[in-house]
Amino acid sequence: MPAADANHERAPRNSLSDERILQEALALVDELSLEGLTTRALGRRLGVDSTAIYRHFRSKDELLAALADRIVGSSQPPASTDGDGSLRGQLRGAFLAVHRALLAHPAMAAIVVRRPFLGANSSAVSEHVLGLLRRAGFGDQDAARAYQALLFYTLSHAMLEAPYTALGPERAAAELAASRLTLASLPASRYPNTAAVASHLYQSLDEQFTYGLDRLLDGLGLEASGRSATTASPPSSSA
Repeated sequence: MPAADANHERAPRNSLSDERILQEALALVDELSLEGLTTRALGRRLGVDSTAIYRHFRSKDELLAALADRIVGSSQPPASTDGDGSLRGQLRGAFLAVHRALLAHPAMAAIVVRRPFLGANSSAVSEHVLGLLRRAGFGDQDAARAYQALLFYTLSHAMLEAPYTALGPERAAAELAASRLTLASLPASRYPNTAAVASHLYQSLDEQFTYGLDRLLDGLGLEASGRSATTASPPSSSA
């Protein structure tokens, strides 16, 4: 019998809450993946009849949406980003934190990505980032586009990383190494450029994410001071 299906004591009357359901549901997904998240298994874990869960969440889809927003809400920017407290550093920290939160629960990454960023926690992240971009001098339209460029990059990269994260560090490293060997074995006469860089491909995915994030921030014109190239001359599209 899976660990998540082990016998649990019956919960005291009126002890069930949204938070407790979400906490146990996320633990269940982490242990058994999404396929293991059933109302029957969750009810057993909570020590309640599965019908009790529907008094809090009307459907599994509603439960998954709440779980996705809970994961986003768990993102906390690191204490140090660029080390200068600049707007760029705060933006960088915000997306590093979202990326880290998603990969803490790799089985849920696709669920978070497939849903609009509209929950209470997701909206708080959006508000924070949009505020930083507007403070950096971006007009409204450019702030919206910059926010979405950064968000979509972060979500898509996390979704691509999630299967490797789920494997664990050693197996993930072996898979990445195998990919490098495959590319390195291609005939250099036919694929000279691939052969030249093969040893640098499929390295640390976390470092690759950070590299891409930094290049996006560079492309947006954010300097170390946090000012944007758009500050001095606002784009005509935002006029």
